[in-house]
Amino acid sequence: MQNQDQLRPKPRSFAHHFSKASKKRAPNVLKEYYRFLRIPEMGNLAGGLPFPGNFPFDTMELLTVAPGSLRGPDPGNSRPEVGNMAASNLRIPRTAAGPNSIRRIDLDTALQYGSAQGYPPLHAWLKKLANSVYHPNIPYDGGADVLINGGSADGLAKIYELLFNPWDQDVNDFSDREGLLVEEFVYAPPIAQIRPKDVNVVPVKMDMEGLLAHGPGGLLDVVKNWDVSRGKMPHVLYLIPTGQNPTSSVLSLPRRQDIYKICSQFDIIIIEDDPYWNLYYASANTNSLKHRGTPVSPNFPADPHHNYLKESLGGRSTGYPFLDELPPSFLSIDNDGRVIRLDSFSKTIAPGCRLGWFTAQPSVCEQLFRITDGTSQQPSGLTQAVVAKLLGDFGGHSHGEAAFVDAGEQAATWGVKGWVDWLAGLRSTNERRMMTMATILEEKRFITNETGRVEMFSFAWPMGGMFLWVQIQIHNHSLASQVDPKRLMLALWTFCTGHPYRILTVPGGDFAATDAVKDTGGFRFLRFCFAAVEERTLSSKTLSFVAACADFWAIADGAKIDDILREDDLLAAATETAGGSTDREVIENW
Repeated sequence: MQNQDQLRPKPRSFAHHFSKASKKRAPNVLKEYYRFLRIPEMGNLAGGLPFPGNFPFDTMELLTVAPGSLRGPDPGNSRPEVGNMAASNLRIPRTAAGPNSIRRIDLDTALQYGSAQGYPPLHAWLKKLANSVYHPNIPYDGGADVLINGGSADGLAKIYELLFNPWDQDVNDFSDREGLLVEEFVYAPPIAQIRPKDVNVVPVKMDMEGLLAHGPGGLLDVVKNWDVSRGKMPHVLYLIPTGQNPTSSVLSLPRRQDIYKICSQFDIIIIEDDPYWNLYYASANTNSLKHRGTPVSPNFPADPHHNYLKESLGGRSTGYPFLDELPPSFLSIDNDGRVIRLDSFSKTIAPGCRLGWFTAQPSVCEQLFRITDGTSQQPSGLTQAVVAKLLGDFGGHSHGEAAFVDAGEQAATWGVKGWVDWLAGLRSTNERRMMTMATILEEKRFITNETGRVEMFSFAWPMGGMFLWVQIQIHNHSLASQVDPKRLMLALWTFCTGHPYRILTVPGGDFAATDAVKDTGGFRFLRFCFAAVEERTLSSKTLSFVAACADFWAIADGAKIDDILREDDLLAAATETAGGSTDREVIENW
């Protein structure tokens, strides 16, 4: 294997894609002195660091659940103390012994200023995880580097800072306007983040797998036939390859390879935002075959336990069957070093952690490091310490490595095996929830009335993620010829929120990459999340949605639609008068 490693290509330089501002960022000169603090007995009179003895915390103790607890009899239980979730004590002392910074987890270091790359114990753990477990087949020499960020939104903002120059129509020539390629239905915040730079957002057509590589409106069609009058050809592609938000589609390995080949040919950077990577549901194809006679996509292996890394890539195993059976990341086929990957603890531990990480070639991470060092700096050290302590030793004490934790605390920490067990448990829990919702909708998507059997809505069985993307067959409604379909869809959405149904979903138009996508069909969709509520509520509210649709389909008088929307029309008028919408939660004064 060593000879094979020596043959791996060096990653290419992509400095020509960096923004002017990011190229001007230089290392923080004061933090250059940090290396001297590794010298024993060095007295630090240089940095403006507060004395750790003045921190008002002594010890932190937490109760943690066992990593296999989500596979218990009631994994959907929202109260661990009444479920089958054995608790263990996790302790972070004020001061831990030992000079090794990647093994020392204590409050003195966690609460102090730190490096922009992240808290050393967590950074070291994640870098090893990325290169030896998550992506053991990264094709380029030396493997990837890792940089901790404040969650995917923070990470994406820094990637945009790295790759895009702002454009102003009053100042800049149109030929200088840069572009971002996205799926035609895309999670809204990444679009909102790039808008202030006035980057050209360019949608790419999708099918049941996600972003299309070929065909009309596919990636190759968009870039090969780019009209320069629209600005520069887009040089960055943003996508969610597994459990795409909002569609829950999953890109097959052949599709990923096709997309990567096109990006390499046209020199496009790939932002791989993959928070749902572990939530891949091979059962979706099986269920689609069972109920409809066709799979969601024929491009996935028939064997749900297919080992992608060994059988498809001919490479190294992760060492864990669960991970080997997940479609490989774009990093695993990244010969050039053009992929910047975003991972997050938001969907695997808790979103309130505000913690995630970049994985990319070292020169890209170095540039992201400089952006981080000059802006937000590292995320909360306290949160990083808690996560690092929970993850514990990397596992097995192989290669003569010292443990992250004392032997007495080993049961409370997880290690890599425990982490993978937790990810598998999350997949099991969410897959069961997906099947609960999808089965109800599958069995009840048709009604029978005086005109015959009518389809109210349709959907593809989710291949991954946390969502179910429902297309309302609004043109099948008896009022579709009398009421504008968009208004009819708004009435259905409003009707669902009312008594007795009380169902809140997200209108599909909110995920349309552009107004054109919204107007040409995006308005016909609703996004459901099956992960957010307890399972008994999930079943009852899914049935409530079916009942709401059936009752709505029974409406034959257009005046009733006006009645449903009267309050909504008044609210829209009031909002317009007020000069905009209120998008913040109202928090009471103390």
